[in-house]
Amino acid sequence: MITLRRAAGLAVAAVAAVSLVAGCSDDVELRAVPEAGSSTTESTTESTTSPSSSRTTTSAPTTSESPSASDLDLEVDAEIGDCVLLGGTVDDATIEEATCGSDDSNYLVVDIVTTSDECNSDQSYYESIRGNELGALCLDIDWQVDDCMDLGGEDPKRIDCSETAVEGEKVTEILEGTTDVNECSISDSGFVYEEREMVVCADSF
Repeated sequence: MITLRRAAGLAVAAVAAVSLVAGCSDDVELRAVPEAGSSTTESTTESTTSPSSSRTTTSAPTTSESPSASDLDLEVDAEIGDCVLLGGTVDDATIEEATCGSDDSNYLVVDIVTTSDECNSDQSYYESIRGNELGALCLDIDWQVDDCMDLGGEDPKRIDCSETAVEGEKVTEILEGTTDVNECSISDSGFVYEEREMVVCADSF
């Protein structure tokens, strides 16, 4: 019997633009280990000179050597660059293909690997038989410019920007080829994906 599993928590973090004055930063990091049964840890450093909090996130780079979902005989027929709707629990995950940017999409497939511990992404989904993993999808949030996401639940949810959110983020820009949040021209904070050299500039609401 195939068991459908997912990471225990959403590894989401952001980083705020840094003031040009030395020492003027306020860092908050939230991380979740992408394994079942893991716990989220938080570390905080505060400064009285910057009102913005800082969260940071990284994701796995995509490679041409990655196997496909069909190569690994995964139940979901997703490829790198496809989007999915992930739900359920750690031990009973649900996943289905979705159109990127749609209300039904919450994650983008950024890599396909043989075991979930190879993922360095916001979330992972994997299948196993008798405890042996068959393969895993490494997933990052399906960010879209001008869209709003509520990160306050087990999984991100695309919402109308006029809705009340537990932890809402509105995407203002997506910058490629950089990991410098200071390049955000509209927002003063963003989500940094170091391996993919991408910054998702966003405003909290």
